[in-house]
Amino acid sequence: MFASWLKIVERCDVCDLDYRFAAPDDGPAFFSLCIIALPLIFLVVWIEVAFDPPGWVHLVTSLPIMVAGTLLPLRPIKGWLVASQFVNRAQEAGTGALWSKLHGTDRGDFDQ
Repeated sequence: MFASWLKIVERCDVCDLDYRFAAPDDGPAFFSLCIIALPLIFLVVWIEVAFDPPGWVHLVTSLPIMVAGTLLPLRPIKGWLVASQFVNRAQEAGTGALWSKLHGTDRGDFDQ
């Protein structure tokens, strides 16, 4: 499904599904920040308030936890969003004619 870290291939090698319908855009970053980064921020603030460590401790512990915690889930979240767009037949408003032309259907959606 992925050509690189977050870039989606044009077609699936196995089933030949055309991935041009997929447009998760900033969705993975949004979910990563809301679901993972906010709880991690509370953890970092708790460590600061409870233990009052020097600044280098946060550089060694908090910074890598925040970076890994927000970057590692991006790819699975993007895969989930692409699958969700396919299952729910999501498409941008006004692109029905384009999908009809691309897939040879009269209904205006992306029947595969």
